[in-house]
Amino acid sequence: MEIITCHIFADLDALSSMVLIKKLYPNGILVFPGHIGKSVKAFINLYQNFLQIKRIKDIQMDKVNKLIVVDTSKKNRIGLFGQLLDRDDVEVIIYDHHKISENDIKGRKIIRKNYGSNTTNILEVLLDADPNIKFDEIEATLGLMGIYEDTGNFSFSSTTPKDLEMASYLLKNNGDLSKVNEYVQKGLEKEQLELFIELIENSEFIDIDGEIAQLTYYRTDDFIFGLDELINKIQYLEKSSLCIILCGNDERINVVGRSSNKINVAEILRDYKVGGHEYAVSGIVRGQNIEKLYGDIKKNIEMAVKPSKKAIDIMNSPVKTILKDTKIKLAYKIMYRMGYGGLPIVEEGKVAGIITRNSVDKALNHGFSNAPVRAYMTSEVITADKNQSIEELKALIVEKGIGRVPIVDGEGKILGIVTRTDILKSIYSKNPIRKAEKLKFESEIKNNIEGVVPSELLNLLKIVEAVSKKRGERVFLVGGIVRDLILGINNKDIDIVVEGDGIKFALELKDMLGAKKVKTHEKFKTAVVVVQDDLKLDIASSRLEYYEYPTSLPVVEYGNIRDDMYRRDFSINAMALEIDSYNFGKLIDFYGGYEDLAAKKIRVLHNLSFVEDPTRIIRAFRFAARYGFELEKDTEIFLKNAITDGFLKKISWPRVKQELEILFSDKNLTRGMEYLNEYKVFVEINPNIKYDLEMKKNIERLETLEDLLSFVKIKKWLLVFLIILENLKKKELDLVFNKFNFSNKFIEKYDYGILMREKILDQLESADKNSDIYKALNNISMEIIILIHIQNRKKEIKLKIENYIYNLSKIKPLIRGEDLLKNGELPGIEFKEKLRVYFMKQLDIENPTKEKILKM
Repeated sequence: MEIITCHIFADLDALSSMVLIKKLYPNGILVFPGHIGKSVKAFINLYQNFLQIKRIKDIQMDKVNKLIVVDTSKKNRIGLFGQLLDRDDVEVIIYDHHKISENDIKGRKIIRKNYGSNTTNILEVLLDADPNIKFDEIEATLGLMGIYEDTGNFSFSSTTPKDLEMASYLLKNNGDLSKVNEYVQKGLEKEQLELFIELIENSEFIDIDGEIAQLTYYRTDDFIFGLDELINKIQYLEKSSLCIILCGNDERINVVGRSSNKINVAEILRDYKVGGHEYAVSGIVRGQNIEKLYGDIKKNIEMAVKPSKKAIDIMNSPVKTILKDTKIKLAYKIMYRMGYGGLPIVEEGKVAGIITRNSVDKALNHGFSNAPVRAYMTSEVITADKNQSIEELKALIVEKGIGRVPIVDGEGKILGIVTRTDILKSIYSKNPIRKAEKLKFESEIKNNIEGVVPSELLNLLKIVEAVSKKRGERVFLVGGIVRDLILGINNKDIDIVVEGDGIKFALELKDMLGAKKVKTHEKFKTAVVVVQDDLKLDIASSRLEYYEYPTSLPVVEYGNIRDDMYRRDFSINAMALEIDSYNFGKLIDFYGGYEDLAAKKIRVLHNLSFVEDPTRIIRAFRFAARYGFELEKDTEIFLKNAITDGFLKKISWPRVKQELEILFSDKNLTRGMEYLNEYKVFVEINPNIKYDLEMKKNIERLETLEDLLSFVKIKKWLLVFLIILENLKKKELDLVFNKFNFSNKFIEKYDYGILMREKILDQLESADKNSDIYKALNNISMEIIILIHIQNRKKEIKLKIENYIYNLSKIKPLIRGEDLLKNGELPGIEFKEKLRVYFMKQLDIENPTKEKILKM
């Protein structure tokens, strides 16, 4: 076990160092050794799902074999982890920026650079290891916080040029300076503090649709310096989205304004010739009464502030709830299957309590699986109104240290729920360019659907929309077809999800389409509408799936569209296009699929995805190969761990074969094969399968034979199987064939063809007539014939094989038994042999006729 820790009373620099060094030690577990600072606590309350920090009491010290310490090199500052320093079997690595002292840990590897911030030290190490390393927005922003805090906003004498360089680097690589001010504080001088108090006391707050605008002034004849420092402090203290300060008299007024990225302060103050940009301005206004200017600016604020998103815009609904008498073990099962961290408890439709996963785990550990949840629930539930702003919800979560907020109506009945993750997704909005692209796609679907959707599909969707309007149900186009619509790729696999009864919907749709029939599957709540022989619509009720144990087949229950998307394999396949009369053309993307398509990433929806269904391992390779995508970093780690832990062997081999068949039939087969080899999937099938240069060349040759395979009606995947199994011994081969459920008849034909292969090649080498070619190949399975074609380099052999496939194998005998009888031949033991001889003559005659053959 690898542990990443820091010093007691961790500050933002320590937290940043821990999070960033984990990129060098991806298996490291983040653990604080003791108490943490106020800013760190506030940050963790909101971001703990991202950080995944463990408690020290949950760590088994005897399992630790590596300890990574950051931002300190003193034993007395790492709490209980200090005891690990006395163990020779624990590797200790320290990253610190403080100067060497007598109390430093001795005899351990220490990477020390005396920069103003330890985050700077960590960044230098990471960039030396990988100059192309990537940081997401949270990582880069946290790094900025660490540097800003420990350098006093670059004002402390310990600040170095390297600190500025690394801060600049983070700003260029997803760092968000606007969020740094929420957590980094700086002290004030005495004069500033006095003015600070005056401005706070004079402040007026304007609440407009959840956005807090703060306006304050201070009348003085003196010119005030340093207002830019004060305004940042005031805005941070009051959590205002907009803050404007006026200082001066009726001759000269110093105006400073700051705003969040939701409000354009430059627009509010546009009439006063102040300088700056839309989020920060300052300037001097002359010849105006300060109280009148204050009133005019207040009116501008009221007109300029735009409504922000509210709880109703981001909440999840409907909400999965339980009753007070629900047993702990059932609450656990629901949380596990749906990936929830907590469940609201209702009584007569109203919120009566909430129970967290942590409480459920504790109850189970103490043997109380049959106890009712009422015994462990929190009855004083923090709730919110549907019209509360995201900023207010964020404040609730941070201040109360909770993970979710039920949204209720005036009577206390639950309408939805907002989680910490929902807040983060809203705050950390996706790439604005990507967002614009997504909106453009939605706009084209709504306003120019003919230009996006093929006409035959469009007609079907319009009828689906009509049925949804009649039934009053929300309906969605889901899965691969949505992905491929975005990519501009044709896809005729039409999957439709109904938030309602999918089977009844399918029956009504059949009547409106005049379709041939409907096949229903009550167990899985699905139906197939057969419109034509080559056109089918798969229709399902929106549902959730859960796995009762790893590798089991899923259990299916009714759910909503969000639940339905969550059961999908990858984010790029977890998008839906609403096609009902309510929101036709709206793209539903809960899990960032559009962003991942643009970034060309394959990403699972949760970290147990490959454990629950290991066939997704092969599917990941298939999609990566087909589209030229890459596995997202965490997804690759989860995939590797699932293979290493043997989960592919825990599912039935026919399920593995089914996924391999699809991969082997797909585009970019060579890349798919490279994935299977690189991640050791071939070894799971048989350790002696070697993906060498010869096998790769054979696969590439197979890729050129699509027309030939189509002509003989042999599936490409079958030839791929035979190529990869080529070098196995007979016993090994039989084992693979049997566990993949190949038929005995196929195995016998394959064995015979392989046995005869050398003889066949000799016969083809010497064959100078059609009949010789026919004799060589006639009793051999077509799969073996094509395998010989692929593996043989001689052009004349390939031409003879193609002659057999395209011509000779299709020729029917002109001479039949009745012809011999008419010619005076008597039935007997030589009758069959004579027919064979005549057929061989037929093959060698140009423009053969019965007369020509019989005369020979």
